Amino acid sequence: MKEESLQATSEFSAQLMPHLARFREPALPLPDAGQLAMLVDAVFYASLHEEEARRVDFGVAWQPDPDDCAAVVSLDPPVRVTPKNLAKLAPATSGEATAIALRPGEDGIVAWALLERNASMKQPLTIRSIAAGVLQVDYAGYPRALYARGEIVLLGERGDVAIPSAWLSKTFEAWREGLAPTSGIDLCAAVVTRIASQVLAHGHGGMILVMPADVAEPSGVRVHYRVSNGDVLAQRYAQVVRDIAPPDRLARLKGSRPRGFDGRVTVRDEDQIEFAEALELVARLTAVDNALLLDTDLRVRGFGVQVIDGDAPRTSFRHTNPYSRESHIDDLSTFTGTRHPAGVIYCMRQPREAAAVVVSQDGHLSLVVKDRSGEVHVIGSYEHAFGWR
Repeated sequence: MKEESLQATSEFSAQLMPHLARFREPALPLPDAGQLAMLVDAVFYASLHEEEARRVDFGVAWQPDPDDCAAVVSLDPPVRVTPKNLAKLAPATSGEATAIALRPGEDGIVAWALLERNASMKQPLTIRSIAAGVLQVDYAGYPRALYARGEIVLLGERGDVAIPSAWLSKTFEAWREGLAPTSGIDLCAAVVTRIASQVLAHGHGGMILVMPADVAEPSGVRVHYRVSNGDVLAQRYAQVVRDIAPPDRLARLKGSRPRGFDGRVTVRDEDQIEFAEALELVARLTAVDNALLLDTDLRVRGFGVQVIDGDAPRTSFRHTNPYSRESHIDDLSTFTGTRHPAGVIYCMRQPREAAAVVVSQDGHLSLVVKDRSGEVHVIGSYEHAFGWR
């Protein structure tokens, strides 16, 4: 669930302890309540530091047993865990790939090694600083909790969160026919949400507009940069899934990532590498002012696409919290920026299905869809891509 009122880190720790206990695995130890509170506070305050004129981005892993992990660099003697010491060690880590290994010491908690997460089959409790004052907690390789400057989000089973690729898949007729039987996701929809994740990683914000492939032109937009050969992503996608059995295709697409969500590297062949490069190229088109326009065949129709100012056919839409699934009727006045209203207005103006993915510079992702019933629905925001896939 998501708490609307601002909560202190102590409240986050108090809620986190019983939440993690639901998923406890014998091979993956958890700290006790006092140790967990110390960890949360230390990582939170370290996230507010700057080292070498850059924000601290790092993760810590609860790894009491040195014989049960892949420590690439061991510290002798270990270093007492404080926000300042964590901030000093942070530049030696690399995103999700490396974490600072922690264990109990004589005077509290100590940092005793740098842990190479991709070399470990077991993924321990990890707390990552992903932005100033923003912590993500993973356990056994799954995201379980987020603390975002006073906002608390706890994730249970996978069904707890509204999955954006599933929403997209059921929005477009072309994608509803290709749903994977186990996940309920069309692979092209999963590609679109992955592009959005890369846009977020770039840090500039942006918007992706999606239209049916059999529609010649979308309504109410001005395309500043038209593309005559926009098939590179579609071609690389077809290439990477060819001769692959349908049940295995999603795993193959995920293998095109540099690293998985658990920090592991997947050995990639040339097709997967080329597909990943096409994703990166298309994601960078969103850095140009306005939006990127894709169709359901993954063809790039244009970029720098402007939603033309004008009255929307209506002003209300349904707004859903992706974590609690609570929804209400909202209107355009709820937004303070320009991207969200533009995405909603784009969908309202299309005569058929439509979608817009809005990526904010502050780390939020939102999905706007117009389904075959004509209803416009906003799902979001996803805090720092937590639960986004």
